[in-house]
Order: sequence, then C-alpha cells, then structure tokens
Amino acid sequence: KIVSFSDNAVPGALFVSVVQGNRIIDPFDLADSLIHEHRHQKLYLLERRFVMTEPGGLVISPWREDLRPASGLLHAVFVFVELRRFWEYVQENGPERLRKRAINQLADTERNLTDAYETLRSCPLTPAGRALASLLEREAAQQPLAA
Repeated sequence: KIVSFSDNAVPGALFVSVVQGNRIIDPFDLADSLIHEHRHQKLYLLERRFVMTEPGGLVISPWREDLRPASGLLHAVFVFVELRRFWEYVQENGPERLRKRAINQLADTERNLTDAYETLRSCPLTPAGRALASLLEREAAQQPLAA
C-alpha cells in the first residue's frame, strides 16, 4: 500500500511515501497520490471560506468500510472526480502496461461516484456544499473529461 495523506492544519502540505518495500513507487502511483492529496488540500482551503456541511450523522462512503461524516464523503467525491480524469488520460495516452489498470480504476470510480452522488443528495449539506456537490455531479456527467 502506498501511504499518502494531507492535514488541513498544514495548508498546502502533501505527504506521500515514494518508497514501497525496497523500491521506488511507479510514477503513475505517485501522480495519483499527488492529485488525491492536492484535491483534499484544495477543498480544505475552500472549507475555510465556506461551511459545506451541517452537523449530522454518519453516512456510507463507497470508498471506505467505516461510516463517514458527510464532509468525508464530499471530500471523496471532490478527489475522485479529478482522479477519474487522470485515469481517463492514462487509459487513452498512457503506457500499454497501465491500460487494464486504468480501465479497472475507472470502472470502480464510476460505480463509487454514482453511489456517492446518491448518498450526497440526502446529506445535511449547506447551500455552498449543495452547490459544490451539484457542480461536481454535473461536471462528472460530461464525458469525456480532459486531463
């Protein structure tokens, strides 16, 4: 497993492991991790200006086994909409060795986004959160997305 994370207490900082076992990670895994954490940081900054969720219970996230607050699900959608664009680019333009992986990644992401949008529609989002969720869903529906 490749470890990456970001923390909204450290604006703009991305933490990504570049070694897995005794080897350097694949450049496409690094790109995936950097995009992932960059998107979290972008949403953290937006959340400093606009509250996105109302207090509420936990919801199902198709990317996690545990229940998440609505803000966690919104973060996941914000991240994976962009990762979908990346993997579409890899599928179309990347090395042949990654074609099947990109196809699988896209299938998983598409299924998870569909489930996540359905859940977000019933989440306690603020008007800003609702606007962002709607924008992400509309933009994701426009195929194909350019990288």
